[in-house]
Amino acid sequence: MNTKFKSIVFALVMGGVLQGCEGGLKGLSNQELAAKNDECVQGNPTAPGRVTACENIRKECERRRKEGNFAC
Repeated sequence: MNTKFKSIVFALVMGGVLQGCEGGLKGLSNQELAAKNDECVQGNPTAPGRVTACENIRKECERRRKEGNFAC
């Protein structure tokens, strides 16, 4: 395979993975999301993967807040 094709396939796969991650947070109950958000706020993570997860949790809280849901 050529490099350009590999790059395109990689980008499509990663886009799907990231979209799947976002969808997982939308499926959390308010209580679960609030608990995960509390862990992030209190734990102040430094591991790159955990920082990314906490950022996604924060974005989901903001998304819900814009819809009038103030769970976290």
